[in-house]
Amino acid sequence: MSTYTMTEANKKTAEMVNEARYGHQPVLITDHGKPAAVLISPEMLARYQALEDAADLAVIEKIKKRGPQWVSGEEAQRMMDEMLADADAADQAR
Repeated sequence: MSTYTMTEANKKTAEMVNEARYGHQPVLITDHGKPAAVLISPEMLARYQALEDAADLAVIEKIKKRGPQWVSGEEAQRMMDEMLADADAADQAR
């Protein structure tokens, strides 16, 4: 992954876009030494979105398997957060 400072990014926008587009690797932009943004290709964005959608569908299926039940809004949010964390951990393990 290439890294550019904010100052470099202002001067090398076209170069960064081409790296992301044709190199199929993210380009990191830092501000005062800390990550500020990442530039990715449309294909990589589509891949990330597909992974997120698959994780969401897995969570929905897990909820459906539990069957109908009433839970409070707070409990529902806690359950969703827990399931999403599990799905994220599974994605990172791959």
